[in-house]
Amino acid sequence: MFGVLEHACAPHQGERRPMNSRLAIIDLDDTLLGPDKQISPENKEALERLRASGLEIVIASGRHHENILRFKDHVGAMNWTISSHGAIVRHAGTNELLQELTVPEEEALALYEFGRRAGLTLIVYHRDGVFTEAESEWTRLYASRAGWSPRRADLSGLAASGVQKVIFCESSGRIAKLFPEMKGAYSGRLYVVVTDPEYLEFTSPNANKALAAQNLASKLHVERRDTLAFGDGNNDAELLAWAGFSVAMAHGRETALKAASKVSPPGPPETAFARAVDLALAQR
Repeated sequence: MFGVLEHACAPHQGERRPMNSRLAIIDLDDTLLGPDKQISPENKEALERLRASGLEIVIASGRHHENILRFKDHVGAMNWTISSHGAIVRHAGTNELLQELTVPEEEALALYEFGRRAGLTLIVYHRDGVFTEAESEWTRLYASRAGWSPRRADLSGLAASGVQKVIFCESSGRIAKLFPEMKGAYSGRLYVVVTDPEYLEFTSPNANKALAAQNLASKLHVERRDTLAFGDGNNDAELLAWAGFSVAMAHGRETALKAASKVSPPGPPETAFARAVDLALAQR
């Protein structure tokens, strides 16, 4: 199923790359991670099957780069990562930055003003970390899911540079009502997506996992047909549609299911990725 490159990939800072290098681009939450935010033994074994098949693992997540690195010991060898929905492409070992797409200052300030007036909780991803203005039930929910807590800060002071994404946090019903309004208001100006039902997220208009993967593949001289993607969410849809071959988790969002080449066989969500890997490797 995957094509064969006819040239060697360019090495990264002395790193020796094999011929016919291929990429497996993998979402974290509800894909590699189960509902308990852990990687099941079955999913860990599936990662090794991908590596044994000559695929380099690339984690692509809506999480902050530093948060992704918390899983390094569990994921195994990790070179490049895609974070903040594709706003950031950074090397996990050398910290080399391939891509950084930020929210313009005027847009960030406008989002802050709207969120404050609407009584929403604001969480901001910045190159220096994750920040909020005040603790709330929504920041506590975020901390329970992400495994770390946003730090308190004056968000307006962070708007001038380095804002990777802005998150509106509220009840799922309110976020569902806000989404079409915000998507229409920021069409062409920001990428707007609902991730978890309580999160409405805003990034640079060119920040999505597919464009990030395309830029990384270009740097590594990997052709699109030699990329494999796994995901479950709304923010995975572009990546699943772009990859040479892709598998959506059976429990995933409708946008992901429609975008993927295949859907994983049914079964427990904590091992959906393992079944998706078996399906993808069988296609080869």
